[in-house]
Amino acid sequence: MSYWDTSALSKLYLPEPDSGAYAQKAAVEAVIATARVALYEMRCVAFRKESEGLIRPGMAESVLAQLSRDIAAGQIRIVEMDARVENEFNGIIATCYRQNSPLAIRTLDALHLASARADNQLELVANDRRMRDAGKILGFSLFPV
Repeated sequence: MSYWDTSALSKLYLPEPDSGAYAQKAAVEAVIATARVALYEMRCVAFRKESEGLIRPGMAESVLAQLSRDIAAGQIRIVEMDARVENEFNGIIATCYRQNSPLAIRTLDALHLASARADNQLELVANDRRMRDAGKILGFSLFPV
């Protein structure tokens, strides 16, 4: 199992040029883990793409319904925000900002990484450069490589 941030998870539901590689990765995963915040971010991504004309009108709801079905089927497991995530978040912020060259990590990126660590994930599936940089500092293996 691996932890997927929203930038990667969205590629499974919203067509992008590299979606195929993520679909192949998901096909070999028993379960994908992600944070509850990813559901809120997915809603924003889907409606933004719809409003920009990148997906057809009404597709945002279809995408979100499929995501809900995949969660209900157990293909995607939601990591809930709890004391473990909060503790990891606090440590991640300190670690990133105390680097010789401080890494200015964003709040939601740190919440994703904290959720991954609280869930004992070792692999981070993400596209965001800052999140990937923080993931390296924290010892995650990364996809894509």
